[in-house]
Amino acid sequence: MNKLKKIFKSIIEIGLHQNVNQKEVKKIKILNFSSFFMGATLLISLTLKHINSEFSNFLTIIFLIESILYFSVLFFNYSKYYVTARFLFFIYFTSILFLHNNFLFIGEYTEYYYIVIPIGSLLFFESKYVHYSLLIIVLILFYLPNHFLNLYEENNFGFFHVAPFFIGVFIAVQYYRNENLKNESKLKEAYVELEERKKSEYADLKLKSLRAQMNPHFMFNALNSIQDLILKQDTDASYDYIVMFAQLIRDSLNYSNHDFITLEQELNFLKVYLELEKLRIGNDFNYTIDFKEDESIEVPSLLIQPFIENALVHGLIHKKGSKNLKINFNITNNILECTIKDNGIGRKKAKEILNRQGNHHQSFALQAIEKRLEVFYKKYNKNVGYKITDLYENENPIGTKVVLTIPYNARF
Repeated sequence: MNKLKKIFKSIIEIGLHQNVNQKEVKKIKILNFSSFFMGATLLISLTLKHINSEFSNFLTIIFLIESILYFSVLFFNYSKYYVTARFLFFIYFTSILFLHNNFLFIGEYTEYYYIVIPIGSLLFFESKYVHYSLLIIVLILFYLPNHFLNLYEENNFGFFHVAPFFIGVFIAVQYYRNENLKNESKLKEAYVELEERKKSEYADLKLKSLRAQMNPHFMFNALNSIQDLILKQDTDASYDYIVMFAQLIRDSLNYSNHDFITLEQELNFLKVYLELEKLRIGNDFNYTIDFKEDESIEVPSLLIQPFIENALVHGLIHKKGSKNLKINFNITNNILECTIKDNGIGRKKAKEILNRQGNHHQSFALQAIEKRLEVFYKKYNKNVGYKITDLYENENPIGTKVVLTIPYNARF
Protein backbone atom coordinates (compact mmCIF):
# COMPACT_ATOMS: atom_id res chain seq x y z
CA MET A 1 0.00 0.00 0.00
CA ASN A 2 2.83 2.41 0.88
CA LYS A 3 4.53 1.60 -2.42
CA LEU A 4 1.35 2.50 -4.32
CA LYS A 5 1.13 5.77 -2.41
CA LYS A 6 4.73 6.60 -3.28
CA ILE A 7 4.14 5.78 -6.96
CA PHE A 8 0.97 7.89 -7.03
CA LYS A 9 2.77 10.78 -5.27
CA SER A 10 5.66 10.63 -7.74
CA ILE A 11 3.17 10.82 -10.65
CA ILE A 12 1.32 13.79 -9.13
CA GLU A 13 4.59 15.65 -8.52
CA ILE A 14 5.99 15.22 -12.05
CA GLY A 15 7.61 18.47 -13.22
CA LEU A 16 7.84 20.14 -9.80
CA HIS A 17 11.04 21.95 -8.80
CA GLN A 18 12.12 24.50 -6.18
CA ASN A 19 11.61 27.60 -8.33
CA VAL A 20 7.89 26.92 -8.90
CA ASN A 21 5.62 29.10 -6.78
CA GLN A 22 2.82 27.62 -4.68
CA LYS A 23 0.08 28.65 -7.09
CA GLU A 24 1.80 26.89 -10.00
CA VAL A 25 2.42 23.82 -7.85
CA LYS A 26 -1.33 23.38 -7.38
CA LYS A 27 -1.99 23.69 -11.12
CA ILE A 28 0.75 21.20 -12.00
CA LYS A 29 -0.47 18.66 -9.46
CA ILE A 30 -4.12 18.94 -10.57
CA LEU A 31 -3.13 18.63 -14.24
CA ASN A 32 -0.94 15.60 -13.52
CA PHE A 33 -3.78 13.96 -11.62
CA SER A 34 -6.34 14.77 -14.33
CA SER A 35 -4.11 13.51 -17.16
CA PHE A 36 -3.20 10.32 -15.33
CA PHE A 37 -6.82 9.73 -14.28
CA MET A 38 -8.20 10.19 -17.81
CA GLY A 39 -5.48 8.01 -19.38
CA ALA A 40 -5.90 5.29 -16.75
CA THR A 41 -9.71 5.42 -17.02
CA LEU A 42 -9.52 4.77 -20.77
CA LEU A 43 -7.21 1.80 -20.23
CA ILE A 44 -9.47 0.35 -17.51
CA SER A 45 -12.54 0.81 -19.75
CA LEU A 46 -10.69 -0.85 -22.60
CA THR A 47 -9.78 -3.80 -20.40
CA LEU A 48 -13.35 -4.25 -19.11
CA LYS A 49 -14.82 -4.00 -22.60
CA HIS A 50 -12.41 -6.65 -23.86
CA ILE A 51 -13.34 -8.97 -21.03
CA ASN A 52 -16.97 -8.66 -22.11
CA SER A 53 -15.94 -8.88 -25.80
CA GLU A 54 -17.68 -5.58 -26.55
CA PHE A 55 -14.84 -3.77 -28.33
CA SER A 56 -13.66 -3.97 -31.93
CA ASN A 57 -10.03 -3.64 -32.94
CA PHE A 58 -10.79 -0.17 -34.26
CA LEU A 59 -12.09 1.05 -30.88
CA THR A 60 -9.16 -0.60 -29.14
CA ILE A 61 -6.70 1.38 -31.27
CA ILE A 62 -8.69 4.60 -30.70
CA PHE A 63 -8.71 4.11 -26.92
CA LEU A 64 -4.96 3.34 -26.85
CA ILE A 65 -4.19 6.48 -28.86
CA GLU A 66 -6.39 8.57 -26.52
CA SER A 67 -4.63 7.14 -23.47
CA ILE A 68 -1.22 7.94 -24.96
CA LEU A 69 -2.35 11.50 -25.67
CA TYR A 70 -3.42 12.02 -22.04
CA PHE A 71 -0.20 10.50 -20.71
CA SER A 72 1.83 12.74 -23.04
CA VAL A 73 0.64 15.72 -20.99
CA LEU A 74 2.70 14.31 -18.09
CA PHE A 75 5.75 14.34 -20.35
CA PHE A 76 5.26 18.03 -21.18
CA ASN A 77 4.94 18.85 -17.47
CA TYR A 78 8.07 16.79 -16.82
CA SER A 79 9.87 18.86 -19.50
CA LYS A 80 8.62 22.04 -17.74
CA TYR A 81 6.40 23.14 -20.66
CA TYR A 82 3.60 23.85 -18.20
CA VAL A 83 1.42 26.17 -20.31
CA THR A 84 1.75 23.92 -23.37
CA ALA A 85 0.73 20.93 -21.24
CA ARG A 86 -2.44 22.74 -20.09
CA PHE A 87 -3.52 23.75 -23.57
CA LEU A 88 -2.83 20.25 -24.91
CA PHE A 89 -4.90 18.69 -22.14
CA PHE A 90 -7.92 20.85 -23.02
CA ILE A 91 -7.45 20.23 -26.75
CA TYR A 92 -7.24 16.46 -26.17
CA PHE A 93 -10.21 16.39 -23.77
CA THR A 94 -12.41 18.51 -26.06
CA SER A 95 -11.46 16.57 -29.20
CA ILE A 96 -11.92 13.15 -27.60
CA LEU A 97 -15.26 14.16 -26.09
CA PHE A 98 -16.40 15.48 -29.49
CA LEU A 99 -15.35 12.20 -31.15
CA HIS A 100 -17.15 10.05 -28.57
CA ASN A 101 -20.33 12.15 -28.57
CA ASN A 102 -20.83 12.41 -32.31
CA PHE A 103 -19.27 9.27 -33.80
CA LEU A 104 -18.34 6.50 -31.35
CA PHE A 105 -21.03 6.54 -28.64
CA ILE A 106 -23.98 8.35 -30.22
CA GLY A 107 -27.11 8.84 -28.18
CA GLU A 108 -25.63 8.47 -24.67
CA TYR A 109 -26.13 12.16 -23.82
CA THR A 110 -22.46 12.60 -22.90
CA GLU A 111 -22.60 16.05 -24.52
CA TYR A 112 -23.37 17.42 -21.06
CA TYR A 113 -19.76 16.67 -20.10
CA TYR A 114 -18.77 19.72 -22.14
CA ILE A 115 -19.55 21.87 -19.08
CA VAL A 116 -16.40 20.49 -17.46
CA ILE A 117 -14.20 22.26 -20.03
CA PRO A 118 -14.89 25.99 -19.25
CA ILE A 119 -15.10 25.21 -15.51
CA GLY A 120 -11.77 23.39 -15.67
CA SER A 121 -10.20 26.35 -17.47
CA LEU A 122 -10.84 28.45 -14.34
CA LEU A 123 -8.38 26.21 -12.49
CA PHE A 124 -5.58 26.32 -15.05
CA PHE A 125 -5.73 29.70 -16.81
CA GLU A 126 -5.76 33.27 -15.50
CA SER A 127 -7.00 34.87 -18.74
CA LYS A 128 -10.72 35.65 -18.98
CA TYR A 129 -10.42 35.42 -22.77
CA VAL A 130 -9.52 31.74 -22.45
CA HIS A 131 -12.41 31.13 -20.04
CA TYR A 132 -15.09 32.75 -22.20
CA SER A 133 -13.64 31.40 -25.45
CA LEU A 134 -13.91 27.86 -24.15
CA LEU A 135 -17.46 28.51 -22.92
CA ILE A 136 -18.49 29.68 -26.41
CA ILE A 137 -16.71 26.72 -28.04
CA VAL A 138 -18.47 24.12 -25.88
CA LEU A 139 -21.87 25.73 -26.53
CA ILE A 140 -21.18 25.52 -30.26
CA LEU A 141 -20.01 21.90 -29.93
CA PHE A 142 -23.12 21.06 -27.93
CA TYR A 143 -25.64 22.43 -30.43
CA LEU A 144 -24.07 22.48 -33.90
CA PRO A 145 -23.33 18.76 -34.51
CA ASN A 146 -26.89 17.77 -33.63
CA HIS A 147 -28.19 20.40 -36.07
CA PHE A 148 -26.34 18.75 -38.97
CA LEU A 149 -26.26 15.09 -37.85
CA ASN A 150 -29.72 14.88 -36.21
CA LEU A 151 -28.36 12.78 -33.35
CA TYR A 152 -31.27 13.57 -31.02
CA GLU A 153 -34.81 14.80 -31.35
CA GLU A 154 -34.91 18.46 -30.55
CA ASN A 155 -37.54 17.99 -27.83
CA ASN A 156 -35.35 15.46 -26.02
CA PHE A 157 -32.08 17.32 -26.47
CA GLY A 158 -32.87 20.32 -24.30
CA PHE A 159 -32.15 23.17 -26.69
CA PHE A 160 -33.63 25.87 -24.47
CA HIS A 161 -32.41 25.02 -20.99
CA VAL A 162 -28.83 23.76 -21.61
CA ALA A 163 -27.25 27.10 -22.60
CA PRO A 164 -28.57 28.95 -19.50
CA PHE A 165 -27.52 25.96 -17.38
CA PHE A 166 -23.98 25.93 -18.81
CA ILE A 167 -23.62 29.69 -18.48
CA GLY A 168 -25.15 29.76 -14.98
CA VAL A 169 -22.89 27.01 -13.63
CA PHE A 170 -19.84 28.63 -15.25
CA ILE A 171 -20.64 32.08 -13.78
CA ALA A 172 -21.30 30.58 -10.32
CA VAL A 173 -17.99 28.70 -10.30
CA GLN A 174 -16.16 31.74 -11.66
CA TYR A 175 -17.63 33.95 -8.93
CA TYR A 176 -16.61 31.43 -6.26
CA ARG A 177 -13.10 31.25 -7.76
CA ASN A 178 -12.75 35.06 -7.82
CA GLU A 179 -13.85 35.30 -4.20
CA ASN A 180 -11.26 32.69 -3.24
CA LEU A 181 -8.58 34.61 -5.11
CA LYS A 182 -9.55 37.81 -3.29
CA ASN A 183 -9.40 36.02 0.06
CA GLU A 184 -6.02 34.52 -0.83
CA SER A 185 -4.76 37.97 -1.80
CA LYS A 186 -5.98 39.46 1.49
CA LEU A 187 -4.39 36.61 3.45
CA LYS A 188 -1.13 37.11 1.58
CA GLU A 189 -1.19 40.86 2.28
CA ALA A 190 -1.95 40.20 5.95
CA TYR A 191 0.90 37.69 6.11
CA VAL A 192 3.34 40.14 4.49
CA GLU A 193 2.19 42.88 6.87
CA LEU A 194 2.63 40.52 9.83
CA GLU A 195 6.14 39.58 8.67
CA GLU A 196 7.07 43.25 8.22
CA ARG A 197 5.70 44.04 11.67
CA LYS A 198 7.68 41.17 13.18
CA LYS A 199 10.84 42.41 11.45
CA SER A 200 10.19 45.95 12.66
CA GLU A 201 9.54 44.77 16.23
CA TYR A 202 12.66 42.62 16.10
CA ALA A 203 14.68 45.58 14.83
CA ASP A 204 13.30 47.77 17.65
CA LEU A 205 14.23 45.17 20.26
CA LYS A 206 17.69 44.76 18.75
CA LEU A 207 18.28 48.53 18.72
CA LYS A 208 17.16 48.83 22.34
CA SER A 209 19.41 45.92 23.27
CA LEU A 210 22.43 47.50 21.56
CA ARG A 211 21.77 50.88 23.19
CA ALA A 212 21.36 49.17 26.57
CA GLN A 213 24.72 47.42 26.05
CA MET A 214 26.39 50.75 25.26
CA ASN A 215 25.19 52.46 28.45
CA PRO A 216 27.39 50.48 30.91
CA HIS A 217 30.31 50.70 28.44
CA PHE A 218 29.98 54.49 28.33
CA MET A 219 29.58 54.76 32.13
CA PHE A 220 32.67 52.62 32.69
CA ASN A 221 34.80 54.93 30.54
CA ALA A 222 33.40 58.04 32.24
CA LEU A 223 34.07 56.61 35.73
CA ASN A 224 37.62 55.82 34.69
CA SER A 225 38.03 59.49 33.78
CA ILE A 226 36.75 60.54 37.23
CA GLN A 227 39.19 58.10 38.81
CA ASP A 228 42.05 59.69 36.87
CA LEU A 229 41.11 63.14 38.16
CA ILE A 230 40.82 61.92 41.76
CA LEU A 231 44.21 60.21 41.56
CA LYS A 232 45.65 63.52 40.32
CA GLN A 233 44.02 65.15 43.39
CA ASP A 234 42.26 67.65 41.13
CA THR A 235 39.28 68.27 43.44
CA ASP A 236 37.64 71.15 41.53
CA ALA A 237 37.84 69.34 38.21
CA SER A 238 36.53 66.14 39.86
CA TYR A 239 33.51 68.03 41.26
CA ASP A 240 32.73 69.66 37.88
CA TYR A 241 33.21 66.34 36.18
CA ILE A 242 30.77 64.56 38.52
CA VAL A 243 28.10 67.25 37.94
CA MET A 244 28.43 66.99 34.17
CA PHE A 245 28.72 63.23 34.40
CA ALA A 246 25.37 63.09 36.24
CA GLN A 247 23.74 65.16 33.48
CA LEU A 248 25.31 62.95 30.83
CA ILE A 249 24.10 59.76 32.50
CA ARG A 250 20.58 61.15 32.84
CA ASP A 251 20.49 62.13 29.15
CA SER A 252 22.04 58.83 28.11
CA LEU A 253 19.43 56.79 29.97
CA ASN A 254 16.63 59.02 28.68
CA TYR A 255 17.71 59.02 25.02
CA SER A 256 18.47 55.29 24.94
CA ASN A 257 14.70 54.66 24.99
CA HIS A 258 14.23 56.52 21.70
CA ASP A 259 15.20 55.52 18.18
CA PHE A 260 15.45 59.19 17.16
CA ILE A 261 16.08 62.40 19.05
CA THR A 262 16.38 65.97 17.77
CA LEU A 263 19.76 66.99 16.41
CA GLU A 264 19.78 69.78 19.02
CA GLN A 265 19.53 67.17 21.79
CA GLU A 266 22.28 65.11 20.19
CA LEU A 267 24.57 68.15 19.88
CA ASN A 268 23.97 69.16 23.52
CA PHE A 269 24.80 65.63 24.58
CA LEU A 270 28.04 65.72 22.56
CA LYS A 271 29.00 69.11 24.00
CA VAL A 272 28.62 67.88 27.59
CA TYR A 273 30.60 64.76 26.74
CA LEU A 274 33.39 66.78 25.08
CA GLU A 275 33.54 69.20 28.03
CA LEU A 276 33.99 66.19 30.30
CA GLU A 277 36.83 64.93 28.13
CA LYS A 278 38.38 68.40 28.06
CA LEU A 279 38.50 68.36 31.87
CA ARG A 280 40.31 65.02 31.73
CA ILE A 281 42.68 65.71 28.82
CA GLY A 282 43.44 69.33 29.61
CA ASN A 283 43.47 72.68 27.87
CA ASP A 284 45.49 71.33 24.96
CA PHE A 285 42.31 69.75 23.72
CA ASN A 286 39.98 71.93 21.61
CA TYR A 287 36.90 71.05 19.62
CA THR A 288 34.40 72.67 17.28
CA ILE A 289 30.90 71.52 16.27
CA ASP A 290 29.50 73.06 13.12
CA PHE A 291 25.95 72.73 11.78
CA LYS A 292 24.75 75.62 9.63
CA GLU A 293 21.51 74.18 8.31
CA ASP A 294 18.24 75.81 9.33
CA GLU A 295 16.32 72.58 8.91
CA SER A 296 15.02 70.95 12.10
CA ILE A 297 15.75 67.23 12.00
CA GLU A 298 15.85 64.08 14.13
CA VAL A 299 18.81 61.69 14.18
CA PRO A 300 19.43 58.24 15.74
CA SER A 301 20.11 58.65 19.43
CA LEU A 302 23.68 58.36 20.75
CA LEU A 303 25.06 57.27 17.38
CA ILE A 304 27.89 59.79 17.01
CA GLN A 305 29.51 59.72 20.47
CA PRO A 306 31.37 56.36 20.01
CA PHE A 307 33.16 57.73 16.92
CA ILE A 308 34.21 60.83 18.86
CA GLU A 309 35.34 58.65 21.77
CA ASN A 310 37.36 56.55 19.33
CA ALA A 311 39.07 59.66 17.96
CA LEU A 312 39.95 60.81 21.48
CA VAL A 313 41.06 57.51 23.02
CA HIS A 314 43.03 56.15 20.07
CA GLY A 315 44.14 59.29 18.26
CA LEU A 316 44.32 62.48 20.32
CA ILE A 317 45.11 61.27 23.83
CA HIS A 318 48.52 59.96 22.74
CA LYS A 319 49.42 63.14 20.84
CA LYS A 320 51.70 65.75 22.33
CA GLY A 321 50.83 69.41 21.98
CA SER A 322 47.64 70.83 20.49
CA LYS A 323 44.82 68.30 20.14
CA ASN A 324 42.06 69.43 17.77
CA LEU A 325 38.75 67.81 16.93
CA LYS A 326 36.36 69.15 14.29
CA ILE A 327 32.79 67.89 13.96
CA ASN A 328 30.83 69.08 10.96
CA PHE A 329 27.26 68.27 9.88
CA ASN A 330 26.13 68.74 6.31
CA ILE A 331 22.93 67.84 4.39
CA THR A 332 23.42 67.19 0.67
CA ASN A 333 20.82 65.59 -1.62
CA ASN A 334 18.71 64.57 1.39
CA ILE A 335 21.70 62.76 2.93
CA LEU A 336 23.05 63.83 6.33
CA GLU A 337 26.79 63.45 6.73
CA CYS A 338 28.72 63.94 9.95
CA THR A 339 32.46 64.44 9.41
CA ILE A 340 34.70 63.89 12.46
CA LYS A 341 38.27 65.03 11.86
CA ASP A 342 41.15 64.91 14.35
CA ASN A 343 44.86 65.75 14.23
CA GLY A 344 45.85 62.69 16.24
CA ILE A 345 48.61 60.13 15.76
CA GLY A 346 46.68 58.09 13.15
CA ARG A 347 45.36 54.55 13.18
CA LYS A 348 48.67 52.84 12.40
CA LYS A 349 50.48 54.42 15.35
CA ALA A 350 47.48 53.86 17.63
CA LYS A 351 47.47 50.16 16.70
CA GLU A 352 51.17 49.88 17.56
CA ILE A 353 50.50 51.39 21.00
CA LEU A 354 47.58 49.01 21.59
CA ASN A 355 49.75 46.04 20.60
CA ARG A 356 52.47 47.14 23.04
CA GLN A 357 49.82 47.40 25.75
CA GLY A 358 48.57 43.92 24.87
CA ASN A 359 45.13 45.22 23.90
CA HIS A 360 43.99 43.37 20.75
CA HIS A 361 40.21 43.65 20.95
CA GLN A 362 38.08 45.78 18.66
CA SER A 363 36.26 48.73 20.23
CA PHE A 364 33.00 47.43 21.70
CA ALA A 365 31.27 50.74 20.96
CA LEU A 366 32.15 50.53 17.25
CA GLN A 367 31.01 46.90 17.11
CA ALA A 368 27.66 47.92 18.60
CA ILE A 369 27.40 50.90 16.22
CA GLU A 370 28.06 48.67 13.19
CA LYS A 371 25.21 46.41 14.30
CA ARG A 372 22.95 49.41 14.88
CA LEU A 373 23.68 50.77 11.41
CA GLU A 374 22.94 47.36 9.92
CA VAL A 375 19.60 47.21 11.74
CA PHE A 376 18.79 50.81 10.73
CA TYR A 377 19.44 49.95 7.10
CA LYS A 378 17.14 46.91 7.23
CA LYS A 379 14.41 48.76 9.11
CA TYR A 380 14.37 52.12 7.33
CA ASN A 381 16.06 51.20 4.03
CA LYS A 382 18.04 54.43 4.17
CA ASN A 383 21.60 55.23 3.20
CA VAL A 384 23.69 54.55 6.34
CA GLY A 385 27.30 53.69 7.09
CA TYR A 386 30.69 55.20 7.78
CA LYS A 387 34.10 55.54 6.15
CA ILE A 388 37.41 56.07 7.96
CA THR A 389 40.29 57.80 6.11
CA ASP A 390 43.86 58.21 7.34
CA LEU A 391 45.23 61.71 6.73
CA TYR A 392 48.84 62.22 5.62
CA GLU A 393 51.14 65.12 4.86
CA ASN A 394 54.43 64.29 3.15
CA GLU A 395 53.73 60.66 3.98
CA ASN A 396 53.52 61.51 7.70
CA PRO A 397 50.24 60.79 9.54
CA ILE A 398 48.46 63.96 10.58
CA GLY A 399 45.16 62.54 11.81
CA THR A 400 42.05 60.65 10.90
CA LYS A 401 38.75 61.56 9.23
CA VAL A 402 35.48 59.70 9.72
CA VAL A 403 32.53 60.42 7.43
CA LEU A 404 29.35 59.07 8.98
CA THR A 405 26.21 58.80 6.81
CA ILE A 406 23.24 59.11 9.13
CA PRO A 407 19.54 58.42 8.53
CA TYR A 408 17.38 61.33 9.64
CA ASN A 409 13.78 62.49 9.82
CA ALA A 410 12.67 66.02 9.02
CA ARG A 411 10.62 67.69 11.75
CA PHE A 412 7.57 69.73 10.78
